[in-house]
Amino acid sequence: MIRVYLDWNVFSRLGSRDETHQKLTDILSNETKFLIPYSEAHLMDVYRSYKKVGLDGIDGHLNKLQQYSKSLFITNTIKDKLEFQHLLTKEAMQQYIDAYAEHEDFNFDFDELMKPFVSLLKPLMDFQIENPVGISKKGDDDSTSKERISKYPKTAKDVHKLLGDGETTSFRQIMENLLKMSSTILHDNSYNEMRDNFQKDLKVNTDSLRKKRFDPIEILDKNAQKLKMENFMDLHKTLLIGNDNKSLFYRIIALCRHLDFNGFFSDSITPKHHLDNVETDFNHIAYSSTCDFFITLDNNTREKAILAFDLLKINVNVLSREEFVDFFENNPATIENERHLLDYLFWVASNEPTIVQNEFECHYVHSYVLDYFNLILVPVGNQEHFTLQKLGTSNNVGILIREITAVKNKLLVLLGKPMLEHGEIGAESYFISWMTEDLVLFDLRYAEALLVLEIQQCYKKSE
Repeated sequence: MIRVYLDWNVFSRLGSRDETHQKLTDILSNETKFLIPYSEAHLMDVYRSYKKVGLDGIDGHLNKLQQYSKSLFITNTIKDKLEFQHLLTKEAMQQYIDAYAEHEDFNFDFDELMKPFVSLLKPLMDFQIENPVGISKKGDDDSTSKERISKYPKTAKDVHKLLGDGETTSFRQIMENLLKMSSTILHDNSYNEMRDNFQKDLKVNTDSLRKKRFDPIEILDKNAQKLKMENFMDLHKTLLIGNDNKSLFYRIIALCRHLDFNGFFSDSITPKHHLDNVETDFNHIAYSSTCDFFITLDNNTREKAILAFDLLKINVNVLSREEFVDFFENNPATIENERHLLDYLFWVASNEPTIVQNEFECHYVHSYVLDYFNLILVPVGNQEHFTLQKLGTSNNVGILIREITAVKNKLLVLLGKPMLEHGEIGAESYFISWMTEDLVLFDLRYAEALLVLEIQQCYKKSE
C-alpha cells in the first residue's frame, strides 16, 4: 500500500465540493491502495479549535480524521522512536487534551522553584561571568565586544534581552530571562523580530531564496560562511542542542527551524499565525517522513520539506494536492493480469537503470507496482529474473500487516491458488509462492522487516 501523509489543511478539506479536493478524495478513498495516517501534529491543529469551541465543536474534525485514517496513528514514543499505533482519534485527542491541560496549569515562580536549593546553588546562580555582548565601561579596551556589537547590531540587541547589557552576567539572570522568553515566544512577535534582525545583520537576500533560478544551498552556504562556518549544514550541526540530535524526527524539525530562521521560505508570524502554528507545520514535515507522499497546501511548508528531505537524504515525494492528483491520474499502474505484469517488468528492464550496484541494474519506478514496490532489481545480463522491493524513507517505521496482506491479495487475484505458503502474516517471517503454467516462479517473502517479491523464469530440466 502507498502511505500518504496529509497536512491538516488538506485533511480537513477531504470530501469538500472543491473540484480538486473532490478528485483527491476519490483517489484516496481506495482503501486497498492507500494508507492515510494521522499524527500528534494533527491533534495540535485540532486542539486550537478545541480551545475556542470545546470538545463538541471538534467532533466533526475527529470524525474526518477517523474516517480516512482508520485509527492509524503515528507517534513519537518516550524512547524517541516513531511508530504506528492503532488508536481511535477521539481517544488520542482526549489523551492530548489531558496532557496539555497539565502543561498549561504548570505555573512557576523562579524564586519558589529554587527555594529548596537556595543554600546549595546560590553561589553558582550569583557567579558573574563575562558577557560577550556586554557594553564595556573601560573605554576602548574591549575591542572584541565592540566588534561583535558593531558587526551584528540588531542581533546583539536580541542577545541583550537574554544576557543583559552589563560587562558581566550571572547564571540566574540568564535562566530568568530564558524562562521568560520561552514562556511567550510561541504566541508573541519576538521570534519574528529576532529572525528579521538576524537576517538584516547577515544581509540575507530572502527574495533570491524564493526564486527557482537560484540555488538555495549556494545562498545558504554563503550566509553560513559569514558566520565563519564552512557551509549551511555545518552551521546547522553546530546549532543542534537538547533533543535535536536524538533521532531523525527531531533532526528534521531542527533543520526546518534553521531553514526558516535563515530566510528560506520563512513563514509570516501574525496575530492569527504564531510560531506555535509554524512549529506544528515542522512536526507535520517530520511525521510525513514515515510515508511515501506528503501533500500540503502551504507553499512555505512544501518548499522547506523538499529541501530538508533532500539535505537529509529522505525519500518522500512532497506535492501539492494538484500535483498529487495529476500524478495518479497519469500513472495509474493498473496490473490486469500476470502477462501484463511481466510485460511491464520486461519494459522497465529494457530502459537505462537508475544505478548499477553489486552486479544488479536498479530501476527506480514512480508507479508503485502492486501499489507497493517502486524499486526493481535485475541481475546484469539476465532479464528473466526480477526482484521487487520498496525504496522507502530512511525514517521507515516497519511494515504493517495491512501492507503485506494487500500485496498478497493482489497476487492471489492475478495468480490464483499458491503452490506453497509458510508462516503467518504478522510473524517474524512469512513466505508464499506461485508457479504459473509458463513456469514463471513468484516468491513473496517477508523477513528482517523487508517485503520482497522475486520473479524468475524457470525451465524444465532436460532428461
